Amino acid sequence: MLTGAAALVVSVLILTLLVYLGWIPESSVSIGNTVVKILTALAAGIAVGAGREGGSWILGGIAAILALLLSVVGMSIYLGAFTPTWTLLADLLMSFAIGCAAAAVFLKRKTE
Repeated sequence: MLTGAAALVVSVLILTLLVYLGWIPESSVSIGNTVVKILTALAAGIAVGAGREGGSWILGGIAAILALLLSVVGMSIYLGAFTPTWTLLADLLMSFAIGCAAAAVFLKRKTE
């Protein structure tokens, strides 16, 4: 989960820097947010799948969800408000699926 959270922070900083420097327009921030969420879920799933203790594909999905929830809680604290939406549910399901898939791929590669 911490690997996913670190990937989230680094990805958000890079996205912010690219917008600040004018290399990408502000209108593409929503696409950038989706890419950040995908990278976060991938990093969490890969960290679980490549871990020394083994792990399982479902732990990769759970780690991805926890990393996303950590970012949601952090932003809610920063903004002082939280509004549950269907988009959040979709993001959680997407993160779970990507984390599971990434962990499964790395677990499969370790057994070969």
